[in-house]
Amino acid sequence: MVDGDAAATFEKLVSNTLLFKSAIVAELACYSSFVPLVALLHRVFRDWSETLALTMVGFVLVSVPLGFIAVGEKLSVLQLLGEGAGQAEVIDAHFRRYSELISLAEIFWGLWLLPYGLLVLKSRAIPWFFGVALILGCCSYVAGAIVPLFWDGYYSGPIGQFANIPGPIGEIGGALWLTIFGARPLDRS
Repeated sequence: MVDGDAAATFEKLVSNTLLFKSAIVAELACYSSFVPLVALLHRVFRDWSETLALTMVGFVLVSVPLGFIAVGEKLSVLQLLGEGAGQAEVIDAHFRRYSELISLAEIFWGLWLLPYGLLVLKSRAIPWFFGVALILGCCSYVAGAIVPLFWDGYYSGPIGQFANIPGPIGEIGGALWLTIFGARPLDRS
């Protein structure tokens, strides 16, 4: 997407249609895998706090439909590409709606990390620093959805760029840890 230039966005999409379609498929796969992922995490952590584990699941279950609805905007764009450059402004409107829906989903992408991080800290099933990173990631996602409403330069400034670092450390690092090492034997004493 070329910010502020609907015609250039249209031309880029036409010349990279396969890449655009691949991105749509990747998003659909991501949202489809999110529910089974959180169901597995629920199984790992439910003995430590069923309330936190269910809260984590609930936030994910709200975010997934928002993600699918957002992808619907991209599917609309895909249909409009065949109708010619006269649709550039309509395509731009679909991308704006997509961005707005993703911002709403981003709130819940952040909120699910709070109970997940607290469960990591409480259980010690994976190293504690992943729990801290997950909680910071929660703050980052929620801020990323809300702060730009009041501060246009949030993402381009150092705070917005730095704020996005902890979340992936907790999400990807925690997932890799569980994949490679599994959950540690849990000593509840």
